[in-house]
Formats: sequence, structure tokens, C-alpha cells
Amino acid sequence: MIQEIKARIHNVQEVEQKLLQNGAKVTDQTYFIDTYFHQPKGKVLKIVEKNKGTFLNIFQGVDGKFEVVKDEQIDNTEKLKTNLTAQYGIKRTMKGSRKFFQFKNYQIILNLIDNVGNFIIVTGENPTKEFVENELDIEKPEYITVSFEEVGS
Repeated sequence: MIQEIKARIHNVQEVEQKLLQNGAKVTDQTYFIDTYFHQPKGKVLKIVEKNKGTFLNIFQGVDGKFEVVKDEQIDNTEKLKTNLTAQYGIKRTMKGSRKFFQFKNYQIILNLIDNVGNFIIVTGENPTKEFVENELDIEKPEYITVSFEEVGS
């Protein structure tokens, strides 16, 4: 099962430089609008609008990480957004940019969220804090164990 671990970072340029120096390859860069819908604690339901299309994401919190339950491209964005809004209500809308890297067996995402902060997300099979701290050389990361829509600035 694909999981993700995430942490707040304070020096995006330094983290990006370390990634590139260690052999990470940039695979994509995009601006995004994420619309989060009210869900029970530990579950995330959101629509992600980005350059390459619109996606429905569902995540489930497990032991301080998030498992990817669903990540699929959708066509009728406005109809789905209207239906999900009617069913659950919008919890929060967030905008920003993401830069994607491939490093070892992981996808690394620098997630820069307007008016919230800058984060790194490590996605793959069982990402660990040791990987973030040792392999990515990030000192004293502030791990985030809740969905981004619950994070303050």
C-alpha cells in the first residue's frame, strides 16, 4: 500500500538543493487548488485541480502516516464538486504549488501552500522518519500527522 509521511520545512531552497545534489530528478511542477470536504477524523476527501487535470483523492490516516485509498482523474469537476459539497460540505480550499522529484524508491513532493507553509511529502512503500532525516538530510523536521486542511500557518 502506498503511504505518505510529511513534515513542515523552513528552507525550501536548501531542501531542494540537497535533493538535487543527492541525485533526485525533477519529474513535474504544478500549481494547485485543493478543495477538502468534511470527513470523520483520520479520513481525507479532496478534489485536486492542477495543470494536468482534476483528481479525486481519498486518504486514510494510519499510525501518523496517510495511506492512499484513491487517486483517480475525474472529468466532470463542477458536477462532482457540487455533489460532494451537498453531501459533506466544504471544509477548506487551499492553493499553492508542488514540485515533484523521484529519489530512490520514493516520490518526494515540495508542497508550498499559500498562507499555510512549506512542506515535504515522501510517498511510497513505508516511508520512514529515518529516511527523511538521514537520506534527505532534513534537520529537526516538524512531522505533520494530520491532513493539510487542519494545519495552521
